[in-house]
Amino acid sequence: MLIEKVVEHGFQLIQSNTDGIFVKIKKDRYNEYMQICKDWENKTQLTLEHDEFERFYQYAINDYVGVKKGWSESHDPKFIKKKGLFIDEPILGKGLAPLIIPEAINKYLVEGILPEETIKNCTDIRKFCTFQKVDKQFAVFYGSQKVTHINRYYMSMYGQMMYKQRIDNQSGKVFGPQIALCADSPVTIYNRFDDDPIETRGINYRYYVAEAYKIIEKLNDKQLTLW
Repeated sequence: MLIEKVVEHGFQLIQSNTDGIFVKIKKDRYNEYMQICKDWENKTQLTLEHDEFERFYQYAINDYVGVKKGWSESHDPKFIKKKGLFIDEPILGKGLAPLIIPEAINKYLVEGILPEETIKNCTDIRKFCTFQKVDKQFAVFYGSQKVTHINRYYMSMYGQMMYKQRIDNQSGKVFGPQIALCADSPVTIYNRFDDDPIETRGINYRYYVAEAYKIIEKLNDKQLTLW
């Protein structure tokens, strides 16, 4: 009902989800839009919540970063809303991805900082790490060395390729093609944290920069910037 009224009055519907809509509104029509919402609340006896955004970048329905009204004045991180692949903080139970990539994307979109600057200035090795849990129907190899089925690692210049290969669990023989777990870079296994300086780790910065630009370029190609 709310979507129908919004569209009927000529407002641009950007997206709709199960529990909300996103609408582009000209400033001089803000009060008109809010009155539509108020009428809907009176009819349904439901209450709406509203967020206003200065800018909004959307990759997919649940992958976006929004810059809420108030950020330009305060630069307070609480005014940045992140979903999906733009989340750059660890979330319990959500696995582990290289958090430096969404962090670099967000800083570029929100603050105009180039991804290579964010990535190369980062000194926290944990932000470069990802992990793979491989089914036990496969054996996992780091170079020629057989390793465990669960590994944390980062992409490095001086590491080795990690791959999986089917295994006959009765005979222990491996067979079939080798399948790379990271086809774009050698990796260094990092199952135990240490305090080694970031300069000694041989991080493949080119990989992380390229991954960040893949997302940025897709956003630019699709022209998903709304403001």
